[in-house]
Amino acid sequence: MLSAAIGFRGARLIPVLRGSRCFHVSQGNPAAKVAVVLSGCGVYDGTEIHEASAILVHLSRAGAEVQMFAPDMPQMHVVDHSRGQPSPESRNVLVESARLARGNITALSQLNVKEHDAVIFPGGFGAAKNLSSFAVDGESCRVQQDVERVLTEFSKAKKPIGLCCIAPVLAAKVIPGVEVTVGQEEELGGKWPYAGTAKSICALGGKHCAKEVDEAHVDSECRVVTTPAFMGEAPLHRIFDGIGAMVSGVLRLTAK
Repeated sequence: MLSAAIGFRGARLIPVLRGSRCFHVSQGNPAAKVAVVLSGCGVYDGTEIHEASAILVHLSRAGAEVQMFAPDMPQMHVVDHSRGQPSPESRNVLVESARLARGNITALSQLNVKEHDAVIFPGGFGAAKNLSSFAVDGESCRVQQDVERVLTEFSKAKKPIGLCCIAPVLAAKVIPGVEVTVGQEEELGGKWPYAGTAKSICALGGKHCAKEVDEAHVDSECRVVTTPAFMGEAPLHRIFDGIGAMVSGVLRLTAK
C-alpha cells in the first residue's frame, strides 16, 4: 500500500506518494528502464554520493526511468567520514543506501533483468567492501552473490552495464575479457592515486584502457561502459562530465 507524506511545491502543500517501485520517472515516455545499484552511503564505506547523484541527473535529463537497488546485508564496516577511521558500530547496506534513494529502494535480490534495459553501478569503497571483497582480498576477491548474478544475467542478455570509479573491478571479475577503465596506469605525480588498480583489472581477467576523468570507455562486444570518476584527482565538473559520457554510452546501447 502506498503511504502519503506532505511535500512542498511552490506555495502549495501537496501529497507525495511513497512506496512506488521507481525512484524517478521523467516527464513523457521514458527512454529506457535503468537499474542503479548502490553499496551504502558515503565514499569510505558505501556509495560515492557525488557519483550517484551525477548518474541520476544524467539519467533524468535523458528521460530514463530509474529504480534503485542495494543488497540487504551488513556493511563490511562503518567509517567515521570526519576522521577517515573505522567506527565501532554496524550498519545495513540497504538501509544506508535508502538515504540516497530518498527511501525508495528495493533489495538487490529482487532485481529482475527482464524488467530493465540497463544497469549502472556507482563507485565508492562500498563497491570494493560490500559488493565485493576487493578492498581486502584484491585479485582473489569474491563478488557478492546478487551482484554476480545481476552482472552475469545482464551480460548474457546483452543488456548494457555501466560502472564508474572502482566499480569496474566487479565487471573484470565476473565478465571474462571485458574492457574497462579506471583511469591512467601511472600515478603521474599523484593525479591518479589508485593507478595500481589497472594492473588488478588485468589480473582479474579484464583488459584495461587508459582514459581521463571526463572520458568513458565503451566495450561494444561486452556492452560495458566505464569511466574513472574519483579514481583521479580532478575538478568535480570534469568527473560529472565523465559520468555523463558513461550514462550516454549505456543509453545508446539500449537502442531506446
